[in-house]
Amino acid sequence: MLLAWAAAALHAATLNGTVLENQTSKPLSGAQVVVEPVGNAGGARSIRTGRNGAFEFPSLPAGSYTIKASRRGFMPMEYGQKRWNSAGSAVAVPESGLSVTLRLPRCGGITGTIVDENDVGWLEGDVLAYRYAEGQPPVLAGRGRSDERGAYRISGLEPGMYLVRSAPMKTEDAAYLPTFSKEAVKAEESRPVEVYLEQDTTGVDVRPAEGRLFTLTGSVGPIPPNVPVTITLVSDMGRLTSQGSLFRFTGLAPALYEIYAETSADPPQVAYQNLGSLTHDSGAELRMFPMPDRRVDVSPSPPGGTPAVQFLARRKDLAGVGEPEALHVVDNRTPARPGRWELMLVPPVGYYVSGFAGGPMGAGAASRPEGWNEVLPNSAIRFTLSSGGGAVHGAVKSSGEPAAGAPVYLEAYDPASRRRLEFTASSRRSSTGRPMPRKWKWPAHRRSPLPKPAI
Repeated sequence: MLLAWAAAALHAATLNGTVLENQTSKPLSGAQVVVEPVGNAGGARSIRTGRNGAFEFPSLPAGSYTIKASRRGFMPMEYGQKRWNSAGSAVAVPESGLSVTLRLPRCGGITGTIVDENDVGWLEGDVLAYRYAEGQPPVLAGRGRSDERGAYRISGLEPGMYLVRSAPMKTEDAAYLPTFSKEAVKAEESRPVEVYLEQDTTGVDVRPAEGRLFTLTGSVGPIPPNVPVTITLVSDMGRLTSQGSLFRFTGLAPALYEIYAETSADPPQVAYQNLGSLTHDSGAELRMFPMPDRRVDVSPSPPGGTPAVQFLARRKDLAGVGEPEALHVVDNRTPARPGRWELMLVPPVGYYVSGFAGGPMGAGAASRPEGWNEVLPNSAIRFTLSSGGGAVHGAVKSSGEPAAGAPVYLEAYDPASRRRLEFTASSRRSSTGRPMPRKWKWPAHRRSPLPKPAI
């Protein structure tokens, strides 16, 4: 044991460095630094920087690592990262140790005023910023509250396009509709504003329009005694939830809505209703029913059958797509929740998804069946598997000459979530130094769960 410890100590390395504010080069204390081995055994390690922004990881096994730093109010960055939404690069830590510097840019912001019909500042008015992408529902990204002059600031925003609007408001005399900047009541009539790193987008003023807000009340049943139930009301601007068999949603603006409910009983009971366009006080009665089954087939059946594959599902409603969750499949049957859903299959080792059937024509990832695919209500689902994997070829050069023995890494990176999804690496070393193709096979089971990866 002593010999093994001594041998490990001989190959240990030290990684240290400093985290700085990008614009001023001032040290950032309290920043979290995470190092993760690339293609090696062992897990990630993390530490926080001291008052001088310094950090140190002693006794690291020599090898390649990714290094990431983050602090609230700043964009997280990886060592070697060129753009805010791209991946960093692995760095080799030799036995002699390594020192690095990471620079964190501040997040962007939006500033402006919220005023009444007489251009008087609105005290404690709520202003919301929604991430905007053409053809997609807006996604809430941040909010701010105005001071006595009506001035507000929404901070912590990533670069990109945003819609800004006021929250529904009531005074003693009137009600005010959620209103976007440039005095637009509808999202499609508003103008998105662009946010950049390390600066505020200014002059985004909001003047809420007077109008009528309404209330939606109702009940859900029948429900077994002492069984919790969650009701979710959805519009294109987000989701509201309520607990219990009776619900009441107030301060609603005219828009399209849908509502669904689900119990935690076993088996669960569900309800769903498309409310359409609501423009006045309304009521809704949701009738619960046992969750029906849906057939799911995988062809050809992989070794181990259906239990050898993983199914993921996510809800798709007026507010966009929800978080993925594991789908429970037994004897080729799975519970079918009401509403719109997308499915994805994660295949076993040696296979990839080459076909999908069971969704509306032209919906889902029709050209990429290994991605998310929308399913038709009460339809049977069928995934087709194929064997084999892809390959990447290339050569590594330094100053125009072949670089023998250079490690090369192939990674999958999701620009939306800004994280590495899976990792594999292989290398071929040349003792002659002559140019030679290097080939890395990307296992099929690592390709499928990637929502349009950027490599």
